[in-house]
Parts: sequence; structure tokens; C-alpha cells
Amino acid sequence: MQIKALFLTLLFLPLSGCLSPEDESNTSFRLATTTSMRDSGLLDVLIEEFETLHQTEVEYVAVGTGAALQLGRTGDVDALIVHAPTLEAQFIDGGHASERIPFAYNAFVLLSPIALEGSIFDVFETIATEGHCFVSRGDDSGTHAKEQAIWLHLNETKDLEIVEDSNGIHPPGEWYYSIGQGMGAAINMADEKSCITFSDRGTALQFQTQIDLQRYEFEDDIVANPYAYLIISETNVPDAHIFQSYLLNEGRETIMNYTINGEPAFFVYS
Repeated sequence: MQIKALFLTLLFLPLSGCLSPEDESNTSFRLATTTSMRDSGLLDVLIEEFETLHQTEVEYVAVGTGAALQLGRTGDVDALIVHAPTLEAQFIDGGHASERIPFAYNAFVLLSPIALEGSIFDVFETIATEGHCFVSRGDDSGTHAKEQAIWLHLNETKDLEIVEDSNGIHPPGEWYYSIGQGMGAAINMADEKSCITFSDRGTALQFQTQIDLQRYEFEDDIVANPYAYLIISETNVPDAHIFQSYLLNEGRETIMNYTINGEPAFFVYS
């Protein structure tokens, strides 16, 4: 247990501010968030505003949704920002949170060095049948979960060959790279190797001017990417509830107005 406590202290320490003696009245809570929320740049904007408005320090760690949910299960954080509704429902069914609060959304996109045509399913099928180089996060994140859902759908509807191994559900082939890292690393590798990768829109926009890959957006329902906030039942600290209220009120306008290179990165529910 001492080793685990030390690890978690080191995990959060670089990401949290230090309170000076005159700030002892300030409070704090621990947040696990998706890497896409951080890599898009929105997270820092929201936290800075929240801390200023409410004199509450947010200690956060950015990981994939799967890892964030695990930190919630063990009570090592007080709240989550995640984007995998099926996994979130299982988390709630397990008694770790009472509800999920959707507060923003965007969509998943493809970044590609070659022209892409058709629906998201058409493109994924072409990637597999023609063996185009593809970089997967392979990290049990919300993005990875959505990618796997697309491969599984193609297996069920098009009889596309898939395998299930330590990298999750995917087609077989040396063209498929599963790296077990965050979205930024996947985009950089795809750019370096001239591969296709599956990304959330926010992170794709943040990297767009730094890479040669083109962004492709789709209208298929499956690419919807809702972000939700969950308060951990085990800890249930008051500041986690204050942050929820902030996301649904003051933070709502901040999310609406947040752009990257002039394009909206996230949208809010009406």
C-alpha cells in the first residue's frame, strides 16, 4: 500500500499547484480526465477558470478512459471526465458512480495521407481490405473503444476478418500498428509513417497545423463523441459537485467559445 500511495503522489504532483500558507483556506479535489480533453487544450482553460472562480485547486491526471475508470474504481480520484458511454454505464452499474453527466461533445475523425471516400464503415473496410498503414492507440481509451466498435460492426455486417488479442479487437495484418499510447503519440506516429489514424476532433484540430495528414469527418452516428462527468461514490467530495455545477453553467460558455485555429473543438448540449 505504501508503494501505491507513493506512485499516486508522484502521478498527481507535477500536475497540481502548491498551496502557500496564505492559501490554506483553499480546497482541492482529484480529477482523472481523458488525454483528448487535455491534448485539445480545453482542459487547462476550464481548470484555470474554475480555480479562479471557486478558489478550489484541481489536481488532475490525463489518461485513457479505461485507466481513468480504474482510478475511479480504486477511489484514487474524486471525479472523472471520460468519453466511452458503454464503459461508463458498466462503471455506474458497479456502484462506483450514481450517474453520468454529459456536458460536451464532438466527433471522431480520421487523419490520413491519402484521399478517403464514403462512410466511416466504407473507409475502415477499405483500410483493412487494402492493408493501408493504420495506427491505433491500443490503450483501452474511449477512442480505442470506438475504433473497436467499428471493426466489430464490419465483422458482423460485412464478415470482415478480425482477431481479439492483447491489442483489442482489430483486423489481422502487419499494416496495423497498436501503440498503447495517447492520441498525440498516435497522430505523430501516423504522420511520420504516412499512416491513417482515428482521432477525436479536438486533438486532431490541435495537431492539424503540425502534420501533413488531412482530416476527414463523417456523418455516421457511430462517430458521435460525448464527454461525460462522473463523481466517484466512494469519495463524494463537495468540490467534485461544485466542478459539475461549473461545467453545466459558467464552463458551458467557455466550452462553446473554445476554438482551435478558428474552428470550434467542442459543442454543448441544448
